[in-house]
Amino acid sequence: MSVQILDIVVYSHDGEKRVLSLKPGKVNIITGASQTGKSALSDIIDYCFGSSECHVAHGPLRLRVAWFGLRLQLASGEAFVARRCPPPRAQSSTDYFIATGRTVKVPEASELRATTNLEGATTTLTSWVGIRDNLHEPPTGQRRAALSATVRHAVALCLQQQDEIISKKHLFHGTTDNWAAQALKDTLPYFLGAVDDDHVRKQGELRRLREQLRAVERRLAEIAALRGDGATKADALLAQARDAGLTQEVTPTWDGAVSALRAVLKTPLASVDVTLPDGMEFSRLSTERMELLQTQRRIRADIDSARAFSKDEKGFSHETKEQKARLTTIGIFEGGEPGHTCPLCAQDLPNENAAPDVAALQGALTDLASRMESVARVEPHIENAISALEVRLQEVQQSLLRNRSQMEAVRTANSALSETHADSARKAHVLGRVSLYLESMPDVPDTKDIEGQAESLRAKCKQLEEELSDERVQEQLASIASLLSEKLTKWARELGLEHSEFPMRLDLRKLTLVADTVDGAIPMSRIGSGENGVGFHLIAHLALHQWFVQRSRPVPHFIFFDQPSQVYFPADKDVDGSMGLVPDDDRHRVQQMFRLIFTAVEEVAPGLQVILIEHADLNEEWYRDAIVERWRGGKKLVPEDWKREGEGAGE
Repeated sequence: MSVQILDIVVYSHDGEKRVLSLKPGKVNIITGASQTGKSALSDIIDYCFGSSECHVAHGPLRLRVAWFGLRLQLASGEAFVARRCPPPRAQSSTDYFIATGRTVKVPEASELRATTNLEGATTTLTSWVGIRDNLHEPPTGQRRAALSATVRHAVALCLQQQDEIISKKHLFHGTTDNWAAQALKDTLPYFLGAVDDDHVRKQGELRRLREQLRAVERRLAEIAALRGDGATKADALLAQARDAGLTQEVTPTWDGAVSALRAVLKTPLASVDVTLPDGMEFSRLSTERMELLQTQRRIRADIDSARAFSKDEKGFSHETKEQKARLTTIGIFEGGEPGHTCPLCAQDLPNENAAPDVAALQGALTDLASRMESVARVEPHIENAISALEVRLQEVQQSLLRNRSQMEAVRTANSALSETHADSARKAHVLGRVSLYLESMPDVPDTKDIEGQAESLRAKCKQLEEELSDERVQEQLASIASLLSEKLTKWARELGLEHSEFPMRLDLRKLTLVADTVDGAIPMSRIGSGENGVGFHLIAHLALHQWFVQRSRPVPHFIFFDQPSQVYFPADKDVDGSMGLVPDDDRHRVQQMFRLIFTAVEEVAPGLQVILIEHADLNEEWYRDAIVERWRGGKKLVPEDWKREGEGAGE
């Protein structure tokens, strides 16, 4: 047996108490007139079960009460829980008094004191109801936080206040608040048993395995950080060693790379003379080349001058020969009288001074012949000089070629030595980096065992994730909804509810009741009349609580119905509770409604307790036997003579 209520107790400020005793496992009816405090009972129950606010209406009742209390029947033993009534301007109080035992009496007002706070009381009440460790984790992609079911979520399934039982939009207590509605959607699978204790145990085991897996993966990540990720540092150093010609080893594993690096470090570096030349030979050859180029230019200039002179000489010789040939012809006039006859036309000269003197011509010829002989003698010397200059030029050009080869050889030698030095230095640099890496590398354990452990944990997590998958939970919920549907449909037909010729089912995702008609699913909110609304609330909660009892689910095993007959028997028709002003058809419907409640309780007795608040006082034996108090003729929850806070001596 889960929690049921044995007594509802209120305490005055001057130490008096008012006890409303109830019977566990039965229907308990409190009937009476309006304004007697009947509806405040559900607010008192809610407040004592850990509500964040006290919803008892401000007025005489609240002002006259110092503490609210409940004596509870637990699965083993009894308990008493009381909560201080908040001051007039406060919304709540965190002061709780709790007592437990095999049997517990209602304490006196003088015994009440704060023994725990709201958080402690909620935890205690949650354990009394039987709620174990649980956690609802929202599906991937949803941002709301994970949620653990508590007694606060369970109580939402137990209370149907006056304005809630006639609502067609909201089936459960407090679900006008969207956050409360979502919390109930998240926790209902646990309360129904689709997420049972074994499921919760597996969730805990999955969380533990994930923690272990994260720890192992962190360890592997730490080792990987030492080794590096992807192209590891060891791989990079081994690649540099291969590039420098220190090794040819290629390995895909980090261990292999480290072993190869150790081998590289043991390989001695070949001795190389890395002394570079000082550059004097290249400088000397450069100076020599400059001198040879200057000599080449000078010789070429001399050759050009000699050839120009030879050309002028040849021109002079040619012209001289022409003149000599002309003068040589003077010999043909040797028989004539000189000076009086022209040598060309043989005519007498008109003036003896008009023609050149023959002797003068002969003298010119003689001089010209002499010069020609001199030129003839000089000409071979010029040719020899040019030939000598050309030979010298060839020698200089050969020297330039030798000089160029020598310079190229020196330059090549310098480059080879530079490259040799660079290669040697690079090898030494790589060996230094390898040495530093191996010396600074901490001892890294073999990861085979750790990786095997990680694989085993991943496999276990995967198996549990499949077992705890949302699809499996939804399958279980669909199965439960199907089982409840048969009873819902049967009861809907007994009450004559609209669309009851079709199957009725609970839509747990939308927290409503649905009729599956040929025209599609019709939710409770679209089905007319208040009578249907009350009927849907009754059959839904009775079916759910029968399930909770039969499956021993951790929900308080009581339901509080506040005036389900109000749609047939409103307060303005209540004279003495006899329903004499109510038409026979409506009175019959009310009787059907009450009979359903009694039948549902009897089917699972003593597992379910119903607290029924009513104006109606039916003249039926089974009904009258269930009445625990009648609040008429001035009888109320809180006596009129109780003093308000501050009027008496205080607590």
